[in-house]
Parts: sequence; C-alpha cells; structure tokens
Amino acid sequence: MATSAAGADDGRNKTVTGYPVEQGQFAAGYPAAGAYPYVAPPPPPHANTYRPTGPPPYYAPQPTGPIAPNRPTLLCRLLIAAVAVFAIMSLVFFIAWLALRPRLPEFRVESASVFPLNATGSELTATWDLTLLANNPNHKLRIYYDSIQASLFYGDDDRIATTSLPPFVLTKRNQTRVGFKLATVGEYVGNYVAKRISDERDRGSVRFGLGVFATVRFRSGVFQSRPRVLRVFCERVDFGFAQKNGTGTLTVLILTNSEFWAQKPCEVGD
Repeated sequence: MATSAAGADDGRNKTVTGYPVEQGQFAAGYPAAGAYPYVAPPPPPHANTYRPTGPPPYYAPQPTGPIAPNRPTLLCRLLIAAVAVFAIMSLVFFIAWLALRPRLPEFRVESASVFPLNATGSELTATWDLTLLANNPNHKLRIYYDSIQASLFYGDDDRIATTSLPPFVLTKRNQTRVGFKLATVGEYVGNYVAKRISDERDRGSVRFGLGVFATVRFRSGVFQSRPRVLRVFCERVDFGFAQKNGTGTLTVLILTNSEFWAQKPCEVGD
C-alpha cells in the first residue's frame, strides 16, 4: 500500500508535455505553482557612485531687504504728461466747437464794372472794378481773413486776371464791403477765347466768374480755430454792354417787384 501511494504521488508531481494537465502536475517550461517566475536582478555593487566633475554650481544670494518697485523713467513720465495734456486740450476744443457752432461766411458781388473790354486777335485788355459784400452770420465768433486772393475766370478754366487783397476782420453778426480791381493789358488768351469775348460783348452781355481764396480763423475770447482755407466762387458775374465803347456794368437780377440783388449769393466752401 505504501508503494502504491508513493507511485501515485510521483505520478501527480510528474512533468508532462501535453494538455490537459492533471491536478498536481505542471507543464514543461512553466514553474510549479507557488514559485516566483522571475529572478530579481542583483543590486548594484556600489550605490550613488556618480561624482560630477567641474566647479560647483553658483547660487545668487537672495536679497535680504524689501524689493523696491520699478519706477518709470523721466522720458516715460514726460510722454504720459504730454498725452494727458493733448487729450484734455482736444476735449476742451471739441466742447467749445460744439458750443460755438461756427458757420461759414456769406459773400455776394454787390457791384462791378469793366472798362475798357477789348479783345483783339489773341489778346485781352480790360480793367474790372468789383465790390464784394461779406457777411458774418455767427453770433459769438469773429472771422479773421489773413490772406486773400481774388481771380477772374472766363468759361470753365481760363483765368484772366489775379490780385491779392489786404487782410481784414469781420466782427460778430456784421458785414463789410471789400473793393478791389483786376486788370490785364495785352494778356494772351488765345484766338478762340478772344473771339468769344468779342462776340458776346457785341451781343450786349459777357459772363465771367469770380473766385476768392482766403485763409481764415474763427475766434471768440481765448478760443481760436486753426487756420483753414476758404473757397468762394461767384459763378455768374454778368456784365451788360449798352454801348459800343467797351464799358460794361453788372447786370441787375430782379427777384420781386420791389426787391432786387445785383447777383445771387456766391458758393462758399472749405
């Protein structure tokens, strides 16, 4: 019986190569149950054997006192102050501009005459005597005319004569008359323009155009606008010729039975 039991135990613990594996046996190539399958690697012979070479690392000393904040430089302060002043001045200027509400002046040709008007060949000889009526419609602003230039045109782009006018000031809700002369002697205008002027004079009426270019400033107390260019154009300045002596006067434009203006208002822009 003992021999049979030992034989049975040897049969159960025997290594087999096939499947299925009976209880108490294990397949070839696999460890027996309860055994650790892998062998732990041996520890290194010497731990922490690395020694860095070279000089030791440098550590900056930490400040012991309180850290002072970065202060702006003088240039930065000046820049900030300049921007602030500019913004304040712009705001004040804008508010004053809205409160005063500047309006452009008004112009009208009040009187005009020409003598003599001779167009022969390709040359023109004439002297124009004109008076402009300038009106300031602003209640709170004065208008300063710093430089003024007046030019006489014929047709679309033919400039006949040019002259400069003296500066003047137009007070609030006031008007003034500006008189000046334009002259040309033997001015070359071309055969076509000279013939057209001569033919219109013979028919009794010649139309010219008057342009005025001025540099103006609006002012009220301490407020003063920047200089701006004012452009005035009187499109229809008609001269009537009743005689053949070359003398012409401004044509009267009748508006109603009791009122009349020499010419309609001029166009004003900037």
